[in-house]
Amino acid sequence: MKNIVIKEATAEDLSTIKGILYETAVWLSKKGSTQWAGLLKGEDVHNVQQAIEKKEVFLAYSHNEVIGTFALWDKQTKWDIDLWGLENHEDFYYLHRIAVDRTKKEGKKGYNLIEGAKEIARHNQKKGIRLDCIATNNQLNSFYNAHGFTFVKTIKDYDNGEGLQDYNLYQWEI
Repeated sequence: MKNIVIKEATAEDLSTIKGILYETAVWLSKKGSTQWAGLLKGEDVHNVQQAIEKKEVFLAYSHNEVIGTFALWDKQTKWDIDLWGLENHEDFYYLHRIAVDRTKKEGKKGYNLIEGAKEIARHNQKKGIRLDCIATNNQLNSFYNAHGFTFVKTIKDYDNGEGLQDYNLYQWEI
């Protein structure tokens, strides 16, 4: 993470974060994915503003420029409970809304975001990080595998509010 700084987001960062998330949703849509489609309609199911207030959203900077964002929750959402259940949940962070600023040329942005999340987990003495991703997104599944996350299982036909989808669960442990 050379020259990368991870900072807790503040209320002043809301428009920057929403912009990155929206542009990621546009990019996903252009690739034929319906993932994060709600953002294109102005829906914010993760309530970014509230997550910022709870100190759960982070920004990654390279040379004082934002290169991406992610949310780390130490309390499960209904979504997390549905996918993971309640066993040992308090020992882990749940990683959501990891997104890079595609206008920046900084290499390894995704890697740097993941490493930043891992460092926060270590610092706060969590056992690790859990996340989910769409099972059919081979690129994203490979990305998580390549960055130290272990495949846990597939949740079949989960109703994500826009239809039924299969999700792969991944976990990284310190």
